[in-house]
Amino acid sequence: MRPPSLTAVAAIGALAVSAALVSAPGAAARADSARAAASPGTRADSPATPAVRAGSRTAAVALAGPADSPAAAAAPQLRVNQVGYPPTSTKVAFVMLPTAVGSVGFALESPRGSVYLVGRSTDDLGPWNSRYQAVYKLDFSAFRHPGSYRIKITRPVAAISPTFLIASPQVLYGKLVKNAVRYFSSERDGADVRASVLHREAANLTDRSATVYADPRYGRNDNLLGKLTAIGGPVDVSGGWFDAGGGYEKFAYTASYSDALMLMAARDSAGRYPTLAPEADFGLRWIGKLWNPVKKVMYVQVGIGNGNASNTIEGDYNFWFLPQREDQLGAKPGDPDYYVEYRPVFEAAPPGKPISPDLAGRFAADFALGAQLDAKSQPREARRLLAQAREVYAMAKTTDVGAIVTTFPHDYYPGSEWKSDMAWGAAEISLADEALGGQSGHLHADLTTAARWALAYIAQGHRAGSDTFNLYDNGAVAEAELLQAMRQAPGKPVIAPVALLDDLAAQLRVGEDWARGDPFGLGTDLGPSDASPHAFGIYITNALYQRYGGSDAFGAFAQQQMNFALGANAWGSAFVVGAGSTFPHCMQSEIGNLAGSLDGRGDIQLGGVTDGPSSLANFHGLGTVQGMRACSAGDFKPFDTTAVGYEDNVVSWPSVEPADDYTAGSLLAFALGAQGPGA
Repeated sequence: MRPPSLTAVAAIGALAVSAALVSAPGAAARADSARAAASPGTRADSPATPAVRAGSRTAAVALAGPADSPAAAAAPQLRVNQVGYPPTSTKVAFVMLPTAVGSVGFALESPRGSVYLVGRSTDDLGPWNSRYQAVYKLDFSAFRHPGSYRIKITRPVAAISPTFLIASPQVLYGKLVKNAVRYFSSERDGADVRASVLHREAANLTDRSATVYADPRYGRNDNLLGKLTAIGGPVDVSGGWFDAGGGYEKFAYTASYSDALMLMAARDSAGRYPTLAPEADFGLRWIGKLWNPVKKVMYVQVGIGNGNASNTIEGDYNFWFLPQREDQLGAKPGDPDYYVEYRPVFEAAPPGKPISPDLAGRFAADFALGAQLDAKSQPREARRLLAQAREVYAMAKTTDVGAIVTTFPHDYYPGSEWKSDMAWGAAEISLADEALGGQSGHLHADLTTAARWALAYIAQGHRAGSDTFNLYDNGAVAEAELLQAMRQAPGKPVIAPVALLDDLAAQLRVGEDWARGDPFGLGTDLGPSDASPHAFGIYITNALYQRYGGSDAFGAFAQQQMNFALGANAWGSAFVVGAGSTFPHCMQSEIGNLAGSLDGRGDIQLGGVTDGPSSLANFHGLGTVQGMRACSAGDFKPFDTTAVGYEDNVVSWPSVEPADDYTAGSLLAFALGAQGPGA
């Protein structure tokens, strides 16, 4: 049913943002919270930026320089969550203006112009760049009626936002879960591909009989040093997902994280998404191939991205073609492209030796989550998976750890935190115990182990320079899964639940502090940090915090993270392919670029998630690769600052390269969002 059209404009109050509508209360008052500071981790391994206080601007959003056009020439810009808002959520839009004004008048209207709410805002959040010296917050939270709407600026200038929905969480986010699953299907490797998804064909069948090599050495600029030395094989490492859009390597570090998030979503969605569990199982089968229980060895990487500086050894980044071409190069030993067709495999550690704890913890979580999903339908397989989880967990090196193993080279994924991985693995083993009705002694021991590592993780603190939930820090999911395991376990909790909840809140406060320095409320260090995965990570953290008894104190902040990723940001673009009206058309994805359309319509790589805005320094020296289809969309430069930019261009990996870990984070965020608050 459509809401009644507004027939009279009520008196406008004196609030910073106020609104009036027929038969509904005024806009809810906003509460600001002052929180302790911390800086999130970064994919680019850049130094942490100090926290900013008292409304000052971070360097990442420094005012743009004199090269910009005069501020008066800038047209007003409206920014909204282009997918939409749940009825009971905080609903905020933003208008970017060239100069500050006394107040901004706005209306909520239907796509045909019927007005349902009018409001006024004096809530100037500060300048963005020299073109846009004022960003006003427009709050329409009081309006809850489902439908299709847009925001219209009525004074002092005219502007209209993209259309968005006010709808149930399932309507808003359910389709996005399915799109994320489809992205993973488009990134499948091996023989079991989906021809219906971007015309995929079997690829890298040579991985069925791959050679194992000693750890490669890399120098400056990630160039391979020396030769690769064969030490074993053949091993079957076929299948799995390509790691990211611009290459076809496969990494255990990212795949084990991504698959665990998908398995969690599948477990908790009660069959709501028919393609989700099979796709997560596809990933788990590949993880299983990487662990050899007889030799007690873990394989962590298939393929190399970079070859050497002279190109006598080439890697995936030397080429731009569809993945099936890698089987068709006709390479012979000694040829530059030999390791592209016959991809090298690398170990986490020599057979029988302790394994980097990040990988041991994540693999244990994967196997134990698989056991939880199979406990009722395939109990024998579930018990096998649980035994594997225990086995690989026991191989973790937890003393004199040093640098953890992620990828070769390490600075592809410069992780350092691992205690959260150990807590996560033990928590999932505990949940698998419960799902299979295991012995109480085993369960208590596993819970105790999970609590020990949770306490070790908490002891690290969330000070300036620490991270929030993303690929590099899994504390939020580890703590939440331990809370769930303790809920289901008999007897006294092995750790006070409030200690875990307080730590989840501490992580959210880290993000809140960053948000206070950004008109668009992003809870991470804009530019050096990965914007969209951190935004989804904060949304996940809050959803889990509320699920296990936390308050709604961070609800509005968490919702703005979702809004940011779906269009309520300075550039007015969602960073999820197929979400809203403006999203990446020209991803740095070989499959998307060569097998899909370049205009955002038709055959696109639905569901892929990109980083979004990035430090301008990352865009220097970008170039094409032979075979790349030229593609550029939109004009986002007017919204860049002197430190941060965004481009939708196939060469621009800093902003539009999709990745498995980004997309898995969005998938879990959408799945949790679809369940509604506290579910």
